Amino acid sequence: MKITIIEDDIDLAEQIANRLQKDWYITAIYDSDKDFYVNFAENSDLYIIDINLWVSEEDWFNVIKFLRNKRNIKSPIIITSWYYNTEKKVYWLDIWADDYLQKPYSYEELVARIRALLRRWCEEKTNIIKYKELKFDLSTKSFLSWVNTKIKFTKKDLMLVELFILNKDRVVSRHKVITSVWWDYDGSWVNDNTINVTLHNLRNKIWNVFNLVTVVWEWYILKEN
Repeated sequence: MKITIIEDDIDLAEQIANRLQKDWYITAIYDSDKDFYVNFAENSDLYIIDINLWVSEEDWFNVIKFLRNKRNIKSPIIITSWYYNTEKKVYWLDIWADDYLQKPYSYEELVARIRALLRRWCEEKTNIIKYKELKFDLSTKSFLSWVNTKIKFTKKDLMLVELFILNKDRVVSRHKVITSVWWDYDGSWVNDNTINVTLHNLRNKIWNVFNLVTVVWEWYILKEN
């Protein structure tokens, strides 16, 4: 398995890489955003990104957008930072980051988080996800079972199905829905009515199997039972 480290502290990056290599991981190190964009050649199984790497937060965010949107990469991303502000952590985790690790951290904790994320990632890489009677193919974005073929699903419908099934029995914030499905990162153009109508229509299409619960209009949980 390959792990990419994006960290401006090259000594720290090399220490992490050396330890990971001893644990049989392949590693790649980039010490700037320019270095990453120029030399990025192939996907990794996991990314460790330090958000203190660049002067502005937007530069870090552009790296995430590059991976998720332009390259359609779904590999887990661990954010490391000295920031301790809870609101900031929640915001970053909502924007497609999979975990947050505050500096200073121990190597043992980092590796434990890597193992946990990679286990989940390997399970999801089968491309077939299941929820009750539903089977959904991540590669083709289509249902493999149960759903009435006469029902027409929009692109947003299928993106929502994927998002909720991958996070079943976990809370999904409204902000996560907006950024993952509509790619509206600052909430400037997607209104509440658009989201509510889309979710309402999706519920009507698969209402008897899709147990999606709304909590105070801000959080969603797709319950297995």
